[in-house]
Formats: sequence, C-alpha cells, structure tokens
Amino acid sequence: MANRLALLLLGGVLVTATVAGAAIGVYVGGDGPLLSSFGSDGGETGTPTVAATPTPTDGTDGSGGSTATATPTDNDPVITPTTPAATSELRTVPASEFNESRIAELVGEEINDRRRARGQRILLVDDVLARMATNHSRRMSQQGYVSHAAGGYTTEERYRRNDRYEECQLPNDDNTATQAGHELETLRKVSAGAPFDGQTNRDEREVAQDAVGDWFAKDAARKKLTYEAAGDLGVGVEVTANNRAYITVDVC
Repeated sequence: MANRLALLLLGGVLVTATVAGAAIGVYVGGDGPLLSSFGSDGGETGTPTVAATPTPTDGTDGSGGSTATATPTDNDPVITPTTPAATSELRTVPASEFNESRIAELVGEEINDRRRARGQRILLVDDVLARMATNHSRRMSQQGYVSHAAGGYTTEERYRRNDRYEECQLPNDDNTATQAGHELETLRKVSAGAPFDGQTNRDEREVAQDAVGDWFAKDAARKKLTYEAAGDLGVGVEVTANNRAYITVDVC
C-alpha cells in the first residue's frame, strides 16, 4: 500500500514538472509582459520580423519584368570599329586618254610663258619642225630611251633631211658661236598616267609642265629654249602603252 502511494506521488511530480517547463517565462522590468522563448506572445507591442526580398539574378526585376541593363561578362566579344584603309596608289590613267597633239600644244605654251616672263619673243610653230620632232619622239619610244640619235639619224642629219640645217643655225646670245644640230634640240621622257621618275602626271597639262619645268631647271636645256635669235619651234610627242611620254622640241 505504501509503495502504491509512493508511485502515485512520483507520477504527479513528473506531470507537474512537464507542464511547468512549458510555461516558464521571463519577466522584464518586474511587471512587464511575459516573453516566450518561441517568439511574440501576440501582444500589440511585438515587433514582426520582415523577411528580406531576394535580389533577382536571372535577368528579371523581381516583379516578372525584364531588367533595363544587362551586365557584360568577361566572355562577351569586344567589337572594335575599323576604318577602311586609304588607297595608297592612285588609279592609273590609260595611255589612250592622253591626246598627243594637245600635249605638244601645251609644251609650246609653257615654253612661251617662260620666254615672255624673261622679256623674249614667243616661238611660232613650224610644221616641218613639228613633223621632224614627232618622228624622232616615235623612234625614241621604239628604242625605249631618250637620245639625240634614234632610228639611224642624228639631230644634224634630221635637220639636213628636212632642209632646215642651214636656215636654223643660230648665233648664241653673245654672237661668239653658231648653234646647230643637237644644240637646237631638247628631249625628255616623263610620266603619262602612271608613276615614273617620282612623278605621276594625270593629264596633258601635267605632262607638259613636268617636261618644261625640268628643262628650265637645267642650264643646258634652258639655254636651248631661250635663244634670243630663235623664232620657231616644233614639238613632237609620243605616248606609249606603258604610260610614258617621249617629247622632242626642235628650235630654229
């Protein structure tokens, strides 16, 4: 009987301890509200816990819409704008576009412009000299180089064959000698549409200026073109398929 009573008392103690453990609280400030170890007690003064909104990482703005700015990655290709390369060489002008008669005319003009600037009379075109000069330019183009002798004839021989040798002998400017033969002839090979000798002449005017400018830059050639006693000239031009212009000037 005594043992049964002891067991009943022990069971009661265990039940009481379990209930008390669930209800244990801590009083703050002596008479404050009871705080539960499981959170708020449901009173109006409790502070709710606000869950943080996760930052979207899949290209959305968190509300289902797309984000305005995409962040580039290290694997994104870098596009560098390019500038078209400039053409280093000008287009070749076909030899067929050059008018040989026009070049001859302009050569005469360039020579007379310089004579006029020096106070000298201009030179008039002589048809016989022009034909003789043209034939010589053609022969030089066939041999491929500039020379007073071409096609088997020297300058003196050409003047004689065209009945101009005696007529065209000229005194030099101080009347101390007589000029004849190659002393009356000036020659040049220049560009006509493609690079040659550091120059690219793209039209008839440039061809004429190139040739005459070179002559007047050299004492020997300038002397031949500025004889005080000279009154006539003939200019011959031959433009080749490889864009070279052979030019002959004969004076009288």
